[in-house]
Amino acid sequence: MTNEFLNKNSHYFKTDENEEWTEVGTAITNTTPGSISNVVINTTPICPNMSNKEFRKEVMRARDIGVELVKRRIEGLARWDAKEQDRVKTFFARADESTRRVLSDGLPRLLTAMQELLPEKIVRYDSETNRKLSCAVKQDSGKNHAAVCKPDSEKRVIAIYSAFCSSPFGKLWNACKIKTIIHECPHFTDTFDSRDEIYLDTESGARIWAENHREEAIRNADSITGYIATFDKDVEDKK
Repeated sequence: MTNEFLNKNSHYFKTDENEEWTEVGTAITNTTPGSISNVVINTTPICPNMSNKEFRKEVMRARDIGVELVKRRIEGLARWDAKEQDRVKTFFARADESTRRVLSDGLPRLLTAMQELLPEKIVRYDSETNRKLSCAVKQDSGKNHAAVCKPDSEKRVIAIYSAFCSSPFGKLWNACKIKTIIHECPHFTDTFDSRDEIYLDTESGARIWAENHREEAIRNADSITGYIATFDKDVEDKK
């Protein structure tokens, strides 16, 4: 392949955003006759049930909805009325000033991190992008939805697994794409530096667990996610 085909200004290089083209790198060539450079490209889609273009559109919509949900909680904490305090108690078993301060400090940082997410940084778990991180690649168990590498938080990379692909878009009372995107971002060290103490499937389960694990709840990613995106609502999936 000559650089005639690699030049972005060439009429051979299509950059129409409506087409399924992805820039995979840059290259140069020499003038030695018969010289060949092999380029290996992984063409496996991120999700088998959609094109990468569709995937990017879906995860960015999930991100945008998550951003709005975080903004609502920032506003709620500023009001600090009885309704907001009850919501905090549901997921953290207490609505004291210490809990409010942790959330008030962390949510703006979380908002910034989510706004910084780029579609090209939300990748398959076995992608080259994810392999370049300092954490070992976890294998797809069929149950894990996503993961981040905390030491590389500033890179804002989220690894996607097969369960994410088949999960509903916005059923907030269960595992869904919106909650997965929200859940991963509190793990970043510059947001909440949260842990996966426990995965919570229901609001009642979150309440019971928090009452018995008050110190852990404020650090638990799923508790923070539940507080932001309550389990009892659906968001319409618009293709």
